[in-house]
Amino acid sequence: MRKLIALFVGAIVCLPTVARAEKERKSPLTDAPVIRRRLELRDKRFEFGVGAGVTIGQDFYNALMIMPKLAFHFNDWISLAGVGGFNVTPGWKSSFNSDIGGALPTDHNTPSIKSPYADDAVATMNHLGYVVVGQVEFIPLSGKIALLSSLFSYFDLYILAGGGIVNLAAKDPMPATCSVSDPPRCKAYTATELTINAGVGAHAFVSRWAAINLELHDLVYKNNASGRDVNGDKVTSTADLEWTNNWVFNLNVQFFLPYKAKISR
Repeated sequence: MRKLIALFVGAIVCLPTVARAEKERKSPLTDAPVIRRRLELRDKRFEFGVGAGVTIGQDFYNALMIMPKLAFHFNDWISLAGVGGFNVTPGWKSSFNSDIGGALPTDHNTPSIKSPYADDAVATMNHLGYVVVGQVEFIPLSGKIALLSSLFSYFDLYILAGGGIVNLAAKDPMPATCSVSDPPRCKAYTATELTINAGVGAHAFVSRWAAINLELHDLVYKNNASGRDVNGDKVTSTADLEWTNNWVFNLNVQFFLPYKAKISR
């Protein structure tokens, strides 16, 4: 009985010491990264390149653009970038534009009508001249994919948001038949407008220093693409401007510096 009592007392005395030692013992995995030897393709790297972009769903004129891009990745999941777009096809009419041109009268000697003449209508339609935007890119998803079980590529998907400017131009801002009244009843809207820039993008890495970059932008700015009286006050002015969504898709070839990507510990 005495031995049992001694063992019981000893256990009570030693138990806190054992518990404290177990608590103080540090696991070798403490503070270790979730993924070891991870290839960090973006961290502290510059990204630059050029490609082509195209507008989607424009009312009157589409735009095919040369689109350079420059970015810096602060770490593997956030970066700051600048993107430009310069229209090389200012006369590329949409199908809707062609339909309107075929439906409107062409003879200016035609008796007074409510609809504009074909050449005046086309002249006052504006188009995108150029766009320059900045954007913050947040990368919530990245990894490695297999194509046909034999080709492997690293990729990332990101959300972008920012702002910038767009230039709106026209063939003939003030046709002769529009200026017969004061104030004019039609006038192409030509200006450099501030724009909101939002969208999504992705990189598909063909090597550790080069990638195919796809982006879809929604450029939100005020515009009067037709150059006509929109609000019904019989005057064409800034009061006719409306907020518009303008979609641009671009495909770029991008290069990364430094040449070698980091590998985590």
